[in-house]
Amino acid sequence: MKKKIHFIFFACLLIFFNSNLNADESLCLDEEGFIYPIFGNDICSNNSKEINQKEFTHIINFNQSERFLELKNFRKSESKTENNEISIVETDTKEKDEENILKVSEEIKKKAKKIEISSKDNEDILAKIKQRKKEKKDKILARKKEQELKKQQRLADIKKRKEEQEKKKIANKIKQQLKKEKRLADLEKKRREKELKKQQRLAEIENKKIRDAKLRAEKQKAKNKIQNIENVNQNLKIVFLNNSIVNQELFPKINPNNEIDFNEINNLDEQTVNTLFANNSNLVIIIPKDFDTFSSVVSENEVGSTYVAGTKSIPNPEISRIEAELRSAERDYLIAERNFQNSTIAATSYNPYGGWASIFNQMAGLAGQAAAGEKRNNAKNRYNRWSAKLSSTPHYLEKEVLRNYTYITQGIKAEKKAIFQVIQSKDYSYKEKFITIEKNKNFTAAYNIDPQDKKYNSLVSKYSEKKDITRWQKQKLSNISADKFLNLIENENNFTELPGKNELYVSLNIISTVDDKEEELSWWQKLTSGKKKQNNKSASLNNSSGFELKDERFDSVVIVKTDNGLGSGFFVSKDEILTNYHVIENASTITVTNKANKRSSAVVIKKDLKRDLALLKTNFVGKPVTFFDGQLKQGELVEALGHPKGRKFSLTKGWISAIRMESSVYSVTDTGKVLFIQTDAAINPGNSGGPLFYKDKVVGVNTQGLNKEDTEGMNFAVHFSEAQKFLNK
Repeated sequence: MKKKIHFIFFACLLIFFNSNLNADESLCLDEEGFIYPIFGNDICSNNSKEINQKEFTHIINFNQSERFLELKNFRKSESKTENNEISIVETDTKEKDEENILKVSEEIKKKAKKIEISSKDNEDILAKIKQRKKEKKDKILARKKEQELKKQQRLADIKKRKEEQEKKKIANKIKQQLKKEKRLADLEKKRREKELKKQQRLAEIENKKIRDAKLRAEKQKAKNKIQNIENVNQNLKIVFLNNSIVNQELFPKINPNNEIDFNEINNLDEQTVNTLFANNSNLVIIIPKDFDTFSSVVSENEVGSTYVAGTKSIPNPEISRIEAELRSAERDYLIAERNFQNSTIAATSYNPYGGWASIFNQMAGLAGQAAAGEKRNNAKNRYNRWSAKLSSTPHYLEKEVLRNYTYITQGIKAEKKAIFQVIQSKDYSYKEKFITIEKNKNFTAAYNIDPQDKKYNSLVSKYSEKKDITRWQKQKLSNISADKFLNLIENENNFTELPGKNELYVSLNIISTVDDKEEELSWWQKLTSGKKKQNNKSASLNNSSGFELKDERFDSVVIVKTDNGLGSGFFVSKDEILTNYHVIENASTITVTNKANKRSSAVVIKKDLKRDLALLKTNFVGKPVTFFDGQLKQGELVEALGHPKGRKFSLTKGWISAIRMESSVYSVTDTGKVLFIQTDAAINPGNSGGPLFYKDKVVGVNTQGLNKEDTEGMNFAVHFSEAQKFLNK
């Protein structure tokens, strides 16, 4: 039975070879050269190679042990001769295939015969095949394991080499870094030593300069001081300057005591100053500088009230009462009249036969007649009285119609202050201080009180008016004792050191007549002590001044502020300001402010309504302008300086449109009698009173601009000749 099975297996194998030998990838070749077929979807084992028909034909001619190596060589040679030997290889392959098929068939037949002869040998062959496969599998697994171990060992060696290389690299880097740091440290040490020597050399030069500067400063300081006389007064001396300033009458008087050496002088020039400081080592000079007033609204409220909106007629309730009283009197009169008539009848009826009864009846009638007559007269008098009252009482009354409304009350804080400049000299040190004596008062003002208000008079008397605030601000401040004023000086910490007499003269607005010759400087001092460049940046009244350079002509321009509004002005002398009259018209207080935000009160000393000009006197000193002298040409570029719409210290440009006679804002006849410059330079409210410049000369006083809704670019300035006539008269 086994022989039969073996025979059938090899017969099928022969049939398979004969039927499928032309198909590709149908055989496997193991490492020992054994060729076996693959069936269906089976694949070759891991240690076998799948071969095609061409490869089978080539290796079948070699011994079994040489086939696996020959397959590798064949595949290598096959790839090299791929292009030009295709046809030859195919022909040879076909011939060899036929020969190989015959050989295989013969071998298979021989093997089949051998199998038929001995089934035991076939079983041994199969067992050997299985054993060989198992051994091959074990070898493959062992080889894989060995390869995996070799691979891990190789990776470990590679990793170790990398780590060693990395350590060497880090060590080299650290070594190089240490060398670099050492080299840098050496360089830094040399640089420091060099720098130290340089600093020492510069310090020696600087110390020498400081010593020289101290010597010069001491010489200059001694030279710049007012030297005391030999028997100088060591006691405190106070000097009060009675200078003529605006609102001088409002300053408080300083009352001295017998223990203080107190003098008043009317003039303070260089000679007087030198004499005072030379004779007194402890000196205080008090100079009134300005009297400033200010008021601000701190609160605002609405208050409700009623006013008489009209009247209406209503029936008089008194008429009803009078008519009732009249009817009552008429009724009492009728009753009393009837009783009087009845009593009269009883009193006149006598019965001679009635006896005493008749006499008593007649007497009762007389008594009743008297009582009824009296009641009748009283009732008649009442009737007449109420009738007269009825005729004199109006039947309708006029009743007031009241309406609710609100008026505004404002809490106003008013203040006034006197500002004194104090120069204090003690042991060759000069200090400047500013002492302020001020007084505050709160007012409550009301606005929009209706004249028809039922309590109008009491409300008006209850609240303050603008004139009340002004009247209080114009009241003189209370006098102060010299002791108290000295305490104010000692408690004032904000002071300015005046290095010497030159700065003292400047602070006192005194021009020195002594021209001290400067000490000759060395070439090094001339090189290192150059004058500092003046910073043209000016501090204006707004924060944008830090970003622009102000026109120097603004040094002559001021803000003119009144209790009614704001305008412009400019200095025409050191303490006199020209502006428009309509800027200060009806103003109770006037304050001027310059570009440096320095304020001062001002008063009107001259005015001209025809030209709309006013001249103010103030308490601080400004830079006067220079007026133009000559003829202006139409079409020249001019510039208006001022504060349009409250935009302080602004400049606008335009052209001279014409020079013509026009009427001023105060002209009654509307006749052109004033010379004006017509320009298209923008002139708006707030520009009034400011200067109109042609280059660096003033050619006009900005006064008015026509209604912008009706015209465009028609603005006017008072001609400089008119301003000069006003100033010179």
